[in-house]
Amino acid sequence: MLTSWDAERDLLTFETERLSGILVADNGEAVSDHRHHVRNLVYRRNAMFASPEGSQMDRSGSLTLFRAYSKNSWLTELRALRPQVERTDTGAILTWQPTISHQVSTTAEFSIKSPNIIDVDITVRGYTHYPAYELLCSNYVHSDLSGGLFLGNWSAEDKVARESTMIPDSPAYHGMYNFFPRDETAAHIMTDGRGQKGRWPWHVACGRPYAYPLGFASNENLCAVFMGKPEDVSTVGVTYHAEGAAYDGVAAHHALYLSLFGRDLYAGDAWRTQIRLVVGDYGRDEEMDKGIISEYDAFIGWTGGLFGANEIRPD
Repeated sequence: MLTSWDAERDLLTFETERLSGILVADNGEAVSDHRHHVRNLVYRRNAMFASPEGSQMDRSGSLTLFRAYSKNSWLTELRALRPQVERTDTGAILTWQPTISHQVSTTAEFSIKSPNIIDVDITVRGYTHYPAYELLCSNYVHSDLSGGLFLGNWSAEDKVARESTMIPDSPAYHGMYNFFPRDETAAHIMTDGRGQKGRWPWHVACGRPYAYPLGFASNENLCAVFMGKPEDVSTVGVTYHAEGAAYDGVAAHHALYLSLFGRDLYAGDAWRTQIRLVVGDYGRDEEMDKGIISEYDAFIGWTGGLFGANEIRPD
């Protein structure tokens, strides 16, 4: 793997066996809504872009910590805040200190891993009580890719079933963002009003529960998979695919979202989890499904030094 830090800017150019791209730890702009992201992400085997180059979400890039929410509350937008940056050989550690509006310290360690993986190890530490605290992570993809996920069922006896499903547009939820919860609690959190607060308000269309805590975006030549730990992913978001007159601002996002935690954060709590972006070519249909699940199984087997959330409270 080859990596090179820009001597004057917080930009890491990388090249692995299958990927090349740029990790932007902080774009250095005085005012920006997209301070950190991955851009120019190319799958080297077929020279295809996985990141949203040339699309509406070009400046947003791939793989960001986006928003923080609490019950009925918008707290902050981390991607628009300048982090403290510590450069590493294979990535960067970004840290956001607590503020009055978001009394949580947040650390995200980005790591490029050969042949085709970008991991983010996330730690949050609470300094006050936030009911149903949520950290929303986004991954925008190239406009040639269409989104999907694996769905389960609400009934307990049928939860082991899985169904690979692409997300097309429908008049029933046109203009809304499709999210798929882990359980009933997660379903209630996503519609408690938090999405209508702060800037960039949105409405969510709640679907069936996810079978795996991941979303994917694919075509016949490429697949980007965005995944997290099942105990820490509250909901998975996948924007619908649309064409022609139905192609609107939601479809133009070409987005995968992971909503993390969705549980009460108390002063003194420390939580740690991991998310992963994998880019590959797994074929189509059932072959692609098997390839995605294989990547997820490998991710679940990696603990990153700590499996799932760790809660630490003072006596």
